[in-house]
Amino acid sequence: MAKKKKRKKKIKVFRVFLVLVVITLLVLLVMFLGKVKVRGFYISGNTYYDDQKILNITGLDKYPSFLLTNSYTVNSKIKDEKLINNIKIKKTLDGKFKVIVTENKILFYDSNKNKSVITDGSLIDYYYEYSPVLVNEIGDKKIYKKFLKKFNLVDKDTLLNISEIKYEPNDIDKERFLLSMNDGNYVYVTMSKFSAINNYLEISKTLGEKNGILYLDYGNYFVPKE
Repeated sequence: MAKKKKRKKKIKVFRVFLVLVVITLLVLLVMFLGKVKVRGFYISGNTYYDDQKILNITGLDKYPSFLLTNSYTVNSKIKDEKLINNIKIKKTLDGKFKVIVTENKILFYDSNKNKSVITDGSLIDYYYEYSPVLVNEIGDKKIYKKFLKKFNLVDKDTLLNISEIKYEPNDIDKERFLLSMNDGNYVYVTMSKFSAINNYLEISKTLGEKNGILYLDYGNYFVPKE
């Protein structure tokens, strides 16, 4: 009986030792892998900031740990970056990161405040050369908020074709705007029909060679320039 007890004790000691060895090896492995740096990056989704700027503001330019870096650690570093909504990190088998950027869209540049306006209405100190410019002030706060909501719905391709926005109310409608397009045409649109501007690229194909004014505010007709 005494021999059996000694054997059991030896087996238990061996098992404990084996467990400690395995834990130690795992800790050393994690420590080693934690020091292995990312080898490179595939960056997508960025329009306003170039790839190097994305790497700089996230700290990825320092080639951090491949194992310990993730979406959470990266997003914690860009809380003050209003142009960036979110960054997702995906790890590849070749030791690189896929950096997927989701940006806050710039709606327009407000020339009165010398700032750009993004989707939530925030003003930022950034100028994007392809964004339309609001050339005058929209004094009525309710109309301005409504305008922001409607302008958020303008699709990307149409937005890139608008060069200037002018608030131009008349006696009939206080929510009327004149849009200057990059192709030389002008478009009148009201808040109630603002979504119609997303059809502009298709409509413009039917307008002929002469530039003019497209009235989307009352009816839907085009008056070419003389």
